[in-house]
Amino acid sequence: MTPRGKILLWLATLAGGAAWLGGDANARLAAAMLATPLVIDFVAKQRRLHDTAVRVTPRRTQAGAVFVESLQVEHRGRAPLRGCRLTEARTMRGSPSVLLPPLLPFTPARFEVRQRSMVRSHQLERVFELRTQWPLGMFETQAIVPAAADLITEPAREPVAQATIDAAFEAEIAPRERSLLPGPEFAALREHHLDEDARGVHALRSAALGTLVRRVTRGRTPRDVGVVLDLRRPPGRGHGLGLRRAERCLGACADLVEQLTRRGATARVLVIASEPERIEVRGPAQLTDLLTLLAEASLAAHHPVAAEHLAEFATMQHTFWIAAGGYFRAPDQHGLAGKVTLIGREYP
Repeated sequence: MTPRGKILLWLATLAGGAAWLGGDANARLAAAMLATPLVIDFVAKQRRLHDTAVRVTPRRTQAGAVFVESLQVEHRGRAPLRGCRLTEARTMRGSPSVLLPPLLPFTPARFEVRQRSMVRSHQLERVFELRTQWPLGMFETQAIVPAAADLITEPAREPVAQATIDAAFEAEIAPRERSLLPGPEFAALREHHLDEDARGVHALRSAALGTLVRRVTRGRTPRDVGVVLDLRRPPGRGHGLGLRRAERCLGACADLVEQLTRRGATARVLVIASEPERIEVRGPAQLTDLLTLLAEASLAAHHPVAAEHLAEFATMQHTFWIAAGGYFRAPDQHGLAGKVTLIGREYP
């Protein structure tokens, strides 16, 4: 019963009580007039909302990013549904529900909804809620309508400083078969992006072309870069602590691997959780698998890591160690021969 229905019920009860105690015909008429909308609304109320199907395609998004979802709603009952409002608690929190047009039986209706997923997760089922107060708004009918569709909410990207990434590229020099001189070798020119280091801009060609262009060099981009995502909590650390840092570290891991992939490097990623998992990111397909893993990741209790899981990282010249669980002094870092860049201490 809606608030207006409750108010009308109280008024009808008071009028009925006055008619019963005083025997006044006007009081009986008032009680009947007040109770009539309640009876009509209760009898004519739509009760087959659960016969509605919602179809939606799989969706991949970032936490906090706004997207427009295309929904197909089909009512499979006998009578049309009118005045229905649709909402999804997970992606429409704080947003008003959507008023649907009249839904005719077995006639699909398509419409677009503005949504946003705030929590990093991987959902196998979307849950929608239908509500209606038709015809008079004294009672409200509601139904939960599930839809089998993946909703992958990736971590919100946490930009990694360019200087931190460039530190990995300073470790290698041009191959001997291409150049006898150490250092980078000139390859080409391309357009300069505003988020890149201005020291790579080619001044003479930029002045001649009237736009900023930068040098593309070869030789200092490592073929293989190690990335270790440590989701272990420090020894003795309880649950519920450091969750904000963990989310930022997961976003930093996603941004770091994306940048390494764009630069042509192969990221060998080791995720240390309850069970260690290794992914070699060479292109978009492996990057998608990694982002799905990050969407499902959660912190784990402290435990030692077997030496064979870190064996391949011992031979790499550079490894990024992302301490998402706050375990900054992990002894496993000392077994790596190359340079180790720790990420996570800068996040509160």
